[in-house]
Amino acid sequence: MLGDAAQETVLELFAAFAARDAEAAIAVVHPALEFYPQPTGELAGRREPYRGHDGFRRYLEDVDRVWEEFEVAPADFRVAGAGVICFGHATGRPRGSEERRRVPVIWVFRLREGLVVFCRVARTAAEATALASHPDVAAG
Repeated sequence: MLGDAAQETVLELFAAFAARDAEAAIAVVHPALEFYPQPTGELAGRREPYRGHDGFRRYLEDVDRVWEEFEVAPADFRVAGAGVICFGHATGRPRGSEERRRVPVIWVFRLREGLVVFCRVARTAAEATALASHPDVAAG
């Protein structure tokens, strides 16, 4: 079933991120990836998404550079269109700060050719559904 395969791909990406294993992540992301990670991109001073395999490698470098601690905890997965919406939370402490943050997160993943081609954090479930429902969102 396509939904199960899409969810499995997203789970593999989360596992690769947790291990900070760039090569395992690259195995499940499309070369045309557009990745909008908040707040890491913002803390790193990025105004554009991370793009492609090299962009994902830069993202992992930025995670190490801007966070003393950073973990994501995906919890609830829902297949939507050609993608997956995942509800969970992120916990982290930026470098140079004593404040540990824990925030709820809604990730939207779109897949192309069985690989993650788009990931963005949505502010609401309605926004996540809209992002997941439009194939042109990921047509990079």
